[in-house]
Amino acid sequence: MEAFAIPDARDRLNEAVDLLVDESIDTFSTQALGEDLVDIRRAMDRLEAEFVRRLHRFYSERGAQADGGGTTVSWVRAHCGMTARAAMYRVHLAKTLGELPATLDSARAGRASFTNVTMIAHLAKDVGVEEVKPFESILVGAAETLEPRQMRTLTQATRLRLDPDGVLADDNRAHERRWFACDQTYGGVFVLRGELDAEGGALLKTAIDALSHGMSRGEVRSASQRRADALVDMAATQLRCGDHRDVHGQRPHLTVTVSADTLRSGVGAQPAELDGVGPIHPETARRIACDAVRTMVTVATPADASVWTASTPAVPLSVGRATRAIPAHIRTALCLRDQGCRFPGCDRPPAWTDGHHIVHWSDGGPTELENLVSLCRRHHRTVHEQGWRIHIADGVAVVEPPP
Repeated sequence: MEAFAIPDARDRLNEAVDLLVDESIDTFSTQALGEDLVDIRRAMDRLEAEFVRRLHRFYSERGAQADGGGTTVSWVRAHCGMTARAAMYRVHLAKTLGELPATLDSARAGRASFTNVTMIAHLAKDVGVEEVKPFESILVGAAETLEPRQMRTLTQATRLRLDPDGVLADDNRAHERRWFACDQTYGGVFVLRGELDAEGGALLKTAIDALSHGMSRGEVRSASQRRADALVDMAATQLRCGDHRDVHGQRPHLTVTVSADTLRSGVGAQPAELDGVGPIHPETARRIACDAVRTMVTVATPADASVWTASTPAVPLSVGRATRAIPAHIRTALCLRDQGCRFPGCDRPPAWTDGHHIVHWSDGGPTELENLVSLCRRHHRTVHEQGWRIHIADGVAVVEPPP
């Protein structure tokens, strides 16, 4: 009888899935769809647990070898349409949860989510199944009632109690594995990749979260864009205010090389160039030059200006002294007056702002309080690269969108 029961159960399962797949959902309310999603997810969890139960017996009885295959992982990968990593993960769960039947039964019955059950499996892998068995009933009860985040905290605390030396060793290994790469693509975009230990990652995330909240009414950036802006803001502020060793006699900084013609009109023999990046838009150069240290260099005009390319070496005739576009005393007065970014609705403090020339100094605009306004990096870009206009009227910042 048992030989016929399993195919019959599979047939009924496939029939139920077929009915679900063929069902039209065009007239369903969102409430009905939400209830379906919950039920389908619960059924998937139960099926995952049942897959693991059967995989445990298949592994224990060397089913892959009996079928002429190699390892159980390779068999699952080939026959179940999984990647090697996904197959390896299922086999790992089968080995562990197969020794914790009460845990697996809770997931099979739908009382505990499969996510919570896998956390018990990870705990057992870390400290050993025999160490977990005395606590299995407590852990299963928690898995049936707690949210995944709470369950993770519980299993982490349990591991710390059972294997404090192992936790410390893992923490040290995680710290040694830390790495970070900031690579530039051919198109000039930078791609960040890396891995931090728990403490370092939490520290970075806390700082980014604190800075990536919506800065103004009508915020249109996505959460990921706000986090990216926050990371750049932290780097800019650290370079501006941090204590760094000089490099070749200068504080670490970005260097933009731009001709006076390009800075004034956007048209010049050579494009503006950002060191380490390459050519940049003239308006980006104007934004950076708004509040920067500038060095005037007079170069010899080539004999044939029409063939002056980016590869043509400049011949300096004279080099002036480096001066701040906004002197320190005016910067102090600007910070006292504006108390941070003046773009309506923005709350960035003075340390996170640039001084923006309302009429750019390259166009003859004076470096005086009446012609300056504090803008954070994001809103400074909004004004230059996105075409917004800003001015001060009766002490109030007035902005105008692009025409």
